[in-house]
Amino acid sequence: MDALEDYVWPRATSELILLPVTGLECVGDRLLAGEGPDMLVYSLDFGGHLRMMKRVQNLLGHYLIHGFRVRPEPSGDLDSEAMVAVFGSKGLQIVKVSWGQGRFRELWRSGLWNMSDWIWDVRWLEGNVALALGHNSVVLYDPVVGSILQEVPCMDRCTLSSACLIGETWKELTMVAGAVSNQLLVWYPAAGSTDKPVAPDRQVSGHVGVIFSMSYLESKGMLATASEDRSVHIWKVGDLRVPGGRVQNIGHCFGHTARVWQVKLLENYLISAGEDCVCLVWSHECEILQAFRGHQGRGIRAIAAHEQQAWVITGGDDSGIRLWHLVGRGYPGSGVSALCFKSRSRAGTLKAVTLAGSWRLLAVTDKGALYLYDLEVKCWEQLLEDKRFQSYCLLEAAPGPEGFGLCAMANGEGRVKVVPINTPAAAVDQTLFQGKVYSLSWALRGYEELLLLASGPGGVVACLEISAAASGKAIFVNERCRYLLPPSKQRWHTCSAFLPPGDFLVCGDRRGSVLLFPSRPGLLKAPVVGGKAGVGASGAGGGNGEGGNASAGWGPVSTLPSLHGKQGVTSVTCHGGYVYTTGRDGAYYQLFVRGGQLQPILRQKSCRGMNWLAGLRMVADGSLVILGFHANEFVVWSPRSHEKLHIVNCGGGHRSWAFSDTEAAVAFAYLKDGDVMLYRALGGCTRPHVILREGLHGREITCVKRVGTITLGPEFGVQPDNLEPGSKGPGLTDIVITCSEDTTVCVLALPTATGSAHALTAVCNHISSVRAVAVWGVGTPGGPEDPWPGLTAYVVSAGGRAEMHCFSIMVTPDPSTPSRLACHVMHLSSHRLDEYWDRQRNRHRMVKVDPEIRYMSLAVCEFDQPGLGPLVAAACSDGAVRLFLLQDSGRRMQLFAETFHHKRCVLRVHSFTHESSNQRRRLLLCSAATDGSLAFWDLTTVLDHGSSTLEASADPGLPYRLGNPCLTLQAHSCGVNSLHTLPTHEGPHLVASGSEDGSLHVFVLAVEVAELEEAAGEAELGPQLHVLEEYSVPCAHAAHVTGLKILSPSLMVSASIDQRLTFWRLGHGEPTFMNSAVYHVPDVADMDCWPVSPEFGHRCALGGQGLEVYNWYD
Repeated sequence: MDALEDYVWPRATSELILLPVTGLECVGDRLLAGEGPDMLVYSLDFGGHLRMMKRVQNLLGHYLIHGFRVRPEPSGDLDSEAMVAVFGSKGLQIVKVSWGQGRFRELWRSGLWNMSDWIWDVRWLEGNVALALGHNSVVLYDPVVGSILQEVPCMDRCTLSSACLIGETWKELTMVAGAVSNQLLVWYPAAGSTDKPVAPDRQVSGHVGVIFSMSYLESKGMLATASEDRSVHIWKVGDLRVPGGRVQNIGHCFGHTARVWQVKLLENYLISAGEDCVCLVWSHECEILQAFRGHQGRGIRAIAAHEQQAWVITGGDDSGIRLWHLVGRGYPGSGVSALCFKSRSRAGTLKAVTLAGSWRLLAVTDKGALYLYDLEVKCWEQLLEDKRFQSYCLLEAAPGPEGFGLCAMANGEGRVKVVPINTPAAAVDQTLFQGKVYSLSWALRGYEELLLLASGPGGVVACLEISAAASGKAIFVNERCRYLLPPSKQRWHTCSAFLPPGDFLVCGDRRGSVLLFPSRPGLLKAPVVGGKAGVGASGAGGGNGEGGNASAGWGPVSTLPSLHGKQGVTSVTCHGGYVYTTGRDGAYYQLFVRGGQLQPILRQKSCRGMNWLAGLRMVADGSLVILGFHANEFVVWSPRSHEKLHIVNCGGGHRSWAFSDTEAAVAFAYLKDGDVMLYRALGGCTRPHVILREGLHGREITCVKRVGTITLGPEFGVQPDNLEPGSKGPGLTDIVITCSEDTTVCVLALPTATGSAHALTAVCNHISSVRAVAVWGVGTPGGPEDPWPGLTAYVVSAGGRAEMHCFSIMVTPDPSTPSRLACHVMHLSSHRLDEYWDRQRNRHRMVKVDPEIRYMSLAVCEFDQPGLGPLVAAACSDGAVRLFLLQDSGRRMQLFAETFHHKRCVLRVHSFTHESSNQRRRLLLCSAATDGSLAFWDLTTVLDHGSSTLEASADPGLPYRLGNPCLTLQAHSCGVNSLHTLPTHEGPHLVASGSEDGSLHVFVLAVEVAELEEAAGEAELGPQLHVLEEYSVPCAHAAHVTGLKILSPSLMVSASIDQRLTFWRLGHGEPTFMNSAVYHVPDVADMDCWPVSPEFGHRCALGGQGLEVYNWYD
């Protein structure tokens, strides 16, 4: 190695932290939030504008903030200045802030005081501070001098799990301690001294688990406690400042499904939150009034309330902060009511129901009678009665505001009736088929064109054009054309929609296919049958069990067969240039039409257990909500906020139902017990809450990968005012991909100027945890010849259940979003080992693939050969290294080769290239296992024709078997968790690895290529690898080394579970320690480092139970 002369030591500083929110406090119109050691200050403007004012970094050093206590002012004015005590773990700091006129300033900060025990609660007492410590003692502290004035222990020196201090002076101070013995201990510190412990005044039992939180309401003399036993108890305690009082348990609140972390008593409500990620609002009589769901992960850690504005703020383990509105008991329009259809004057039984807008409901009976119910007048009215529709009848209302005043009926004899709701006498009916009408659907194009599609026998779909007379008192129904569905067992369509600008119709059918038809016959030269061009034929075979002749029909110009499985497509929606479809397979697709062909872009799953998706709606903020059935409930679910906005216990979707939504209200009607049940809620498909900060991942982050950097200038909405002082030039934004145990892959934007993070999109295709991500093919949207602003890349993700997905991302400027960026994702291909095994013809002679195999790490190997896609190397938990070949730009993924050389779990794979003297690039792969061994493979030789490195499998259809590696090396005594390489100018490669025992191993690897490889007609000989220098650092870290990066031949950085980011100097023999920085993310699983710019230096992203970004200058 070459020696380095003079080197400036890098000093890493924390730039961004995304950790669980562990403390919240409302101070007037300000909100204080604790995230790690940082304090976030939000402005809660009562006009509806909520914004972040300031992040005060590293307030508690290495401790996590657990709470804030604001010193009460005699005047009660906290709008301009406040003195705040910030505490957490064993640390305490006092900070004086000014936040008047929308500007935040830190006026004064005390030193960080380290206590001898855990701080459970803090109370201001006439300028001093009282602290409740973890072993049942109280300390009186002087914040100005920084000294302990008095410390009083309790006679029962048990370990506490929570505490609450009550009182305004030292004489009346009351300590309520939650002991690990599940008891409440009430005692008075003023009654004792340092040498005289105080005996408990009262001991209260009632919980069967540890008490995690308590809240006291002085005005009503009530105390609430939250416990490990999943319950909240309400106690009548009176004035706790008076000794000898009586304690009475007046309520048990059971509603949480896991441990309850936090509780807060208000004048009219009780707020609780816990490990089940639910915040419940109770009455003082233990009745659940509201349930706030939306946080992901391991629970809600902090709650705060603003009683004047009726706000509840929650902070979760997913780093999200949300504001909810309290609505109380009298919330209008949120229940289910029966419309009382049964009457002597209305004969027959209800068969179908539909909604025409949000205030008119239509129902049809088995007597062929059509009824209208006006939700404002609240009465039933019979519109018409037709005996031909009494045995079998379909009913659908036209879409649009208040249904355009039209509905359609169909019977089992091929007859369709179009009824104007306001003038039912002007109804028009036509006989379309010689058999049953299987389905009806409407297609609306703005206010210009309205079509009705009816499916008959033989897969024929009649397209009817509906128009109104100039007088508005009559309608005209004309058959425009007929379509023909592809053959299937259940051959009818289920839904339809116009594709803007209106030249095509997108339809879904009962077999789960999505079809594209021309909206007018003139768009095609000749009719097609079954999707193939040709002359229309009659008597097309029906696959629905009922015969029938079909006239000539237009076949689809594009088909995605069985996209939603065998249960059928339930809805089609066109929005923003994309097509969205839902089905009863529990998934919704995003499609794109290019060149007249449907192309699937992305498949997303809904919330767990919601397998019947019934529809999709776009809301005002640009996001979408999903309609569906979760067991016996109808649910409106928001993928953006991960919450169920509306829940109706309707019994399931197998009965007739209808849904309608407007900006003012939503309505859901269904049939039950011979009556119409109606659910109405004000506010549309939204929830009156605000997401102060989006959550990232609900579980641990397992991998972090940087994709690239985007430069945004003023032309894309990034103004110099948005940049931090000292920033120059355009804004640089790093695009980073993270994956997590919560089965999602998230694309983040990390601006260098603002120190914030924006989640651009999340991919939820995996069925198990995602452990690894690999990126390749980074470019610009327009290509190298005509580059556009933005970034494109291909991404492969893999994890549990031996599942791998390939998708492409395109990030483009979008001034309408907070990040000024928009991310478009296209899913390309997927692979699962168990499905691969099921496709083998001779699988009965093979050992079945273990479905619990996990992919631990990924590496992409790109070749120079034209037409040859990249190889993806996967480290597998079953001891294999598998190579997957990606072809057709990632749209085909094939298992190419595998090896079981390690015979134990492979933890890491890493690929690198070697430039030989003859300018031939060679691809090398390094794999590391749990026994501490490293193996090096030559992938260039593997793909060469005539190479003996690959061995054909004994069974046809199985992947090739890799031969022996070029080099094996025993680097560690246990598992290798991190691995990286870097080429040097002289030719050899630096290789570094980190192990579970905290050790580092660095060596110089030489690659020698035989000269015979240029001989014509001969098989290429593999390279020779040998180690030139080798060094070890046995105790580099105190725990697993999970992140490692060689930045240059003279500098290396490592990260460990011991929460230390350490820099090492290379080039002088054994790696030399330079300096170390302590980060706040627990259990770091991965790290990625990259240079940003000469002005900004390097950035480093650490992922574990949260995300933290560091930067340093060379």
